[in-house]
Amino acid sequence: MVPGKPRERILNTATALFDEEGISAVGVNRIIEQADVAPMTLYRQFGNKDELVAATVEQWSTQWLHMLTERLERYGDHAGARYAALWDALESWFASAEFRGSFVLNAAAELRSEPRHPAHAVIAAHRRAVRQLLEDLAKAAGAHDPAGLAVQLQVLMDGAIEIAALDGQLAAARTSRTLALAALGTAS
Repeated sequence: MVPGKPRERILNTATALFDEEGISAVGVNRIIEQADVAPMTLYRQFGNKDELVAATVEQWSTQWLHMLTERLERYGDHAGARYAALWDALESWFASAEFRGSFVLNAAAELRSEPRHPAHAVIAAHRRAVRQLLEDLAKAAGAHDPAGLAVQLQVLMDGAIEIAALDGQLAAARTSRTLALAALGTAS
């Protein structure tokens, strides 16, 4: 039996399976079996698979943003170190055994033909949170247009994640760091 409360078991099992295999490839019955819960428990907690998918995207987003923020906070108020630490955090994540790219970006791509899927609101909230984090970093680093630089940084971050995931180019974070520092230089 998987440890934890039924809701946690369902969420953890579904998040791991969706992240590893894709949302459409994993059926609810498999989640129920692996989470060791009764079918009604899943449906009482989440209603349907779409709501479960939205909850897994939210859980992954929360954990990922926490990991990233925790890494940045190690540098306190030192703006330059925090700015550089972002790319170190990505590089470390890319090298981890569980790295499969961004579950949020993967879910967005997989669900693009379902515009009414409830996960899209969670995906949009994640994107806004990442952009705000990047804007805060840009502002602290002295950018004249922190919002504009944040968009550039998000492009670099998304590109690095996709290149690392799809092409196995783990050095993509290092390359993106170089471009991000150059962007900061022109934006300051």
